[in-house]
Amino acid sequence: MVLALSTAGIGIAAAAPRATVRSLEPPPAPSYAEGRLVRPYDVSLADPSVMIGRHRDYLYTSAAGFDPPNIPVRTFTDLEHLGPQADAMPTLPPWTTGFTWSPDVRRVGGHYVMWFTAPDVSDVLPTGQPAKCLGVAIADTPLGPFVPDHQPEVCGPWGSIDPRTFVAANGQLWLDWKADTNASWGASQDPNQPQNMPTVLYAQRLEPNGTTLEGHAHELLAATRPWEHKLVEAPDMVRVKDRYYLFFSANPSYQDGNGIGVALCQGPAGPCREPFAGPIVGSTPLGLGPGEESLFTQDGATWLLFSPNGTGAYRQLAVARVAFTAKGPYVSTFDGAVPGMPPTPGTGHAAKS
Repeated sequence: MVLALSTAGIGIAAAAPRATVRSLEPPPAPSYAEGRLVRPYDVSLADPSVMIGRHRDYLYTSAAGFDPPNIPVRTFTDLEHLGPQADAMPTLPPWTTGFTWSPDVRRVGGHYVMWFTAPDVSDVLPTGQPAKCLGVAIADTPLGPFVPDHQPEVCGPWGSIDPRTFVAANGQLWLDWKADTNASWGASQDPNQPQNMPTVLYAQRLEPNGTTLEGHAHELLAATRPWEHKLVEAPDMVRVKDRYYLFFSANPSYQDGNGIGVALCQGPAGPCREPFAGPIVGSTPLGLGPGEESLFTQDGATWLLFSPNGTGAYRQLAVARVAFTAKGPYVSTFDGAVPGMPPTPGTGHAAKS
């Protein structure tokens, strides 16, 4: 029924002429080249997320380390021409010393809410490392300054990371995140040790203010597929018509086996199942391992952002087009193969019904 991809991901074969795509729904937006790196190339643009604004849009990325900017933000009207960097959260909350990442920003009512990840210096795990927790901050403008709460909002037994908000069909606001179970794996981060439990993605409703959790957490997806190596993270839920899709990253982001997967969910609370046998994006000519992903829709087109390990010392920013069919979503590839369609001869991809 769907394409079964290899565990190595797509786009690794040598370049071949692109296939003629007849079933792209909707057609590609003309202002973007599909599947390409975005300038600047000489800075870290890891864990990207976009908020669509009224007159311009905003790209938020993770901090490059413990030094400011704590939450880099750049404005754009064309993603291929980003504006200068600013710091959306210049003042850190008292519970962390920096290295903030995976920001998510959404307009809620008359203000803007940011969820982010940071190490909680007061919560030291048995491994000796601080637990990573989710914080929340509020600002009057998308550029900030975002003012964070004095306490983290979500931690969990081994920490919590990668927050992402989502609005369901009924208008209910949700928060998705990853339970950072692999923090208990120790320095080796070896998923093959039988005592190391797989990570799990969760969702929980938010109150209308966008900053307060309500109800209880729901399990969306656990890392049970062999290609995931017990590690799923970076959940990002999207709704297309009456379907809910959960995009996620799997396998450690610093390894070439890292990939972006997708699951089909019964609703915003899950449960979710994976229709593909492997990632829909893996290592490509843009770099090894696409890293953590996010999606945004602009002018009717949906785009996937990710940050592969490129040719330099930075996790660079890449963008690719995502389209949705009855068989599920597919992503622009780099060797002419389109998931769900017959492969181009010589690319090495095989479709399975």
